[in-house]
Amino acid sequence: MALLPRYDLRASDLDRERAVEFLKAHYTEGRLAEHELAWRTDAAYRAVGLGELDRLTADLPAFPRAPHPRRRRRIGPIALVLLALLVVLLMSVPPEMWIALGIAAGLAFLLVAFVAPIAIPLLLLAWIVRLVVRASRPAPPRVGWR
Repeated sequence: MALLPRYDLRASDLDRERAVEFLKAHYTEGRLAEHELAWRTDAAYRAVGLGELDRLTADLPAFPRAPHPRRRRRIGPIALVLLALLVVLLMSVPPEMWIALGIAAGLAFLLVAFVAPIAIPLLLLAWIVRLVVRASRPAPPRVGWR
């Protein structure tokens, strides 16, 4: 009794082109002979499923990926907008409301003073657990064209 075959997704034209480019790169690196590149390229263009493309490239190491450029955050405009909103708020609040705002600020400070000693160590502990879990998770080996 045979096991059910593994479900194989159909390959797109873009998948085939990526696999052929991967094979050509290894040919220029000297890992493939010309005749081997020819038959693997032909087989890649005739491949129906992704598994076939994987089998054609499984014995070739993956190239290191180029690092993604990090986007720079613009803090200046955001800080200016927040500062402008604060100035507008301060100018629009009547003087008799300052007492109510002072009481609300005092209550907020007390809440933070009693919650922070508990919340901050818990957050630090959660961060340490996250680092340990990420460090203990093995990275999958990169082989083939994907």
